[in-house]
Amino acid sequence: MSTDEIRELFFRFFETKGHLRLPSASLIPDDPTLLLTGAGMNPFKSYFIGAETPPSRRVVTCQKCVRVGDVDNVGRTPRHHTFFEMLGNFSFGDYFIRESCAWAWEFSTEWLKLDPEKLRVTIYENDEDAYTAWIEDVGLAPDRITRLGEHDNFWPADAPSLGPNGPCGPCSEIFYDMGEALGCGSPDCSPGCDCDRWLEYWNLVFQVYDRKEGGVLDPLPQRNIDTGLGLDRIAAILQGVSSNFENDVFRRLLAAESELFGRSYGAEARDDLFMRVIADHARAGVFLVGDGVNPANTGRGYVLRRILRRAILRGDLLGMKEPFLHRLAPPIVAIYREAYPDLPGKEEYVARILNTEEENFRRTLAQGMQRLEEYLAAASERMIPGEVAFLLYGTFGFPVELIEEIAAERGFSVDQEGFVRSLEEEKRRAREGARMQGDIFVTEKGALGEMIRAFPPTEFLGYAVTEAGAEVLGIVSGEERLGEASEGQETQVVLDRTPFYAEAGGQIGDTGEIRSPSARLEVLDTQRKSDLVLHGARVLAGTLREGDSVTAVVEGSRRQAIRRHHSATHLLHAALRRVLGTHVEQKGSLVAPDRLRFDFSHYAAVEPEALRQVERMVNERIMADLPVSTTVADIAEAQQMGAMALFGEKYGEKVRVVQMGDFSLELCGGTHVERTGQIGLVRIVGESSIGAGLRRVEAVTGHGVIEQLDRDEALAALVAGALKTTPAEAPARAAAQVEEIAALRHEVQQLRAQQASARAGDLAAQAQEVKGVKLIAARAGGADREALTRMADALAEKLRSGVVVLAGVSDSTVLFVAKATPDVVKQGAHAGNLVRAVAKAAGGGGGGRPDFARAGGKDPAKVDAALEMAAGVLEGMVKG
Repeated sequence: MSTDEIRELFFRFFETKGHLRLPSASLIPDDPTLLLTGAGMNPFKSYFIGAETPPSRRVVTCQKCVRVGDVDNVGRTPRHHTFFEMLGNFSFGDYFIRESCAWAWEFSTEWLKLDPEKLRVTIYENDEDAYTAWIEDVGLAPDRITRLGEHDNFWPADAPSLGPNGPCGPCSEIFYDMGEALGCGSPDCSPGCDCDRWLEYWNLVFQVYDRKEGGVLDPLPQRNIDTGLGLDRIAAILQGVSSNFENDVFRRLLAAESELFGRSYGAEARDDLFMRVIADHARAGVFLVGDGVNPANTGRGYVLRRILRRAILRGDLLGMKEPFLHRLAPPIVAIYREAYPDLPGKEEYVARILNTEEENFRRTLAQGMQRLEEYLAAASERMIPGEVAFLLYGTFGFPVELIEEIAAERGFSVDQEGFVRSLEEEKRRAREGARMQGDIFVTEKGALGEMIRAFPPTEFLGYAVTEAGAEVLGIVSGEERLGEASEGQETQVVLDRTPFYAEAGGQIGDTGEIRSPSARLEVLDTQRKSDLVLHGARVLAGTLREGDSVTAVVEGSRRQAIRRHHSATHLLHAALRRVLGTHVEQKGSLVAPDRLRFDFSHYAAVEPEALRQVERMVNERIMADLPVSTTVADIAEAQQMGAMALFGEKYGEKVRVVQMGDFSLELCGGTHVERTGQIGLVRIVGESSIGAGLRRVEAVTGHGVIEQLDRDEALAALVAGALKTTPAEAPARAAAQVEEIAALRHEVQQLRAQQASARAGDLAAQAQEVKGVKLIAARAGGADREALTRMADALAEKLRSGVVVLAGVSDSTVLFVAKATPDVVKQGAHAGNLVRAVAKAAGGGGGGRPDFARAGGKDPAKVDAALEMAAGVLEGMVKG
């Protein structure tokens, strides 16, 4: 049975049990406490605690996940991965332990046809409910049930004693016997043993507790089920192989690698290890980039960067000296195109990001190699210290295997114990930095939290009207519930129904007024907390009380301007995809009354002509006055219609589909115009980068276009005035002046070069000898970096053999340049170490290559003394 067939079978089984099939959430979680989605339950946190209403009490998913806690084990064990798919069935206050155990067994034995004699289960040590379910409902014999402690059979592990606070509960795991040949040989070998015989493939978590400070386990308001079935693991079991890397997915990936690298998988253990790591990491990279993660030096972007660098370095060890990761994107997309139909449209974008990252890293790799070569050249002992190896590992991403290979070629070894100590210390710091603080789930507390749990969801009327009658359900300020609010007070008001749109999907919240016979409030902002709409308001007059009947009035002109910008955003998205490609996806937006901002995935700056084409395309659809229609459909129906689901949005079972003629079709909960002609016009006012692989377009509509045209006209007149010409002639006049400035700069550079050559002749006469090596160490006036470099080159050429150290002083800035000819480098001279010592004497630092280096100083008064040191430092370097 293939991996695709297993995934679909799991969905179908739980649909027969009344579960709603939902698509995988993004690897970028809608949760500020998480870097990446690492478990099937992550997207459903608010449902587990009852803070939000799920689209169904029973849900089934196949969730994309990334974890990197055990990244060093990837490829070395049969079942460690960075990216994996987690099949899961979930119950939010519906069925519980008995059904969960019985259905897991039914799916395993009747649908997957696993041999029941090869299955064993573990339960939490005092979980009698799970024990009863396995004995009475499934019919397991007691000797096939193992009781384990909170480290193995509680989620999170060790939660009762160590935390973190928040929802938790005992769990039960199902294991498959992979055979005695993979075991440890102990007669007591059983599930929970560290050997490879017992493979845990399904974890059933029974969330019943809310852990509080001191280890107190309070019952949750509802009992939940959260299960996770590893797809790679169950595929390996069903396909009769002992490692996940031998299942059908990895066989195809490893075959693609074999063709790419010209090496047969299975021929050599070392190569096999590197190929497994590359297969796993390339898959993770494709999915992370596909979901909008871009390489960076912080956050989730850094996780991606480290994964890709690990793969690149192992490719380097396999002899791949040119970028190759992008060539693995097509086979990965081909494998997953059915399960994730959005992936094929991103293939070109993903490949470009991977290729750019690899090209950049290969330059970093060259720098790391230079550092290593410099260390080996200067080393007095034949062992690379552990801290040096760890610097190469941590800063430049060198795997220790690569360091060992390079060292061995030079007759060096690596201090493995020191490296491990440094690595463990880094892991300890990382664990301390990443340790969960406080609660797992961030929930509203105080009066607002009580309202969320007690009040029904706020009914939103704003699609149809901007004014409506309502009842005041609650008034809250901070964590305190107020019975009333009087003139001058700022508060948050909860109504039973409202025409006010709460900020969501990039569209900012409405403003307006709430009026009653006894009070008038100005609504300054509208936000949503769980299922309640909060009207942030100031009491202008009178007193508002809970229970009052009020009229809620949205500021109409502002709402209309927002509608124009929101509808324009949809047209802009569709036009960008047509002009740039279907890899373009929305990654964020701002829809305000005076402007719109649209963030999207794209691998390069958008050319001006392409931007003009996008703008023309949008305005053509506006002038066509296309109808804008909205329908409510099931999520599955909407996706079959071809509606786009947007980044970071959570959708229920029913969704709104916004269609603009035959040009745009998106899922959207925002407010829109009735026809595109109401937008007026769109003017793109800016395009910029907001990160690797991410672009931002800013635009205005309607009256904003007129104001923008007025500003552009005033700016053109200002520029023309400065150039003493007309706006029409300004571009030509500016181009002529740029040419004139360039010619003058060239003339200045030539004069400086002549001065440097003349000065070099004077300084060459000052050369002294150090152990037979000519040395010039002198001031060069106020020369800048380029002039110093040219002068050093000229002096070295005049000397033919020797060392040059020059200092340039300008105001409080000191610059040093050192150059050594190749023959004296062979005698031991090192420009980088020499200039570092000289600069240090002037309060600065720097360094570089043996033949050329630069440095900086902070104290101009110490320059002469620093230059006098050069002879002594050089004397210590030169041999003989």
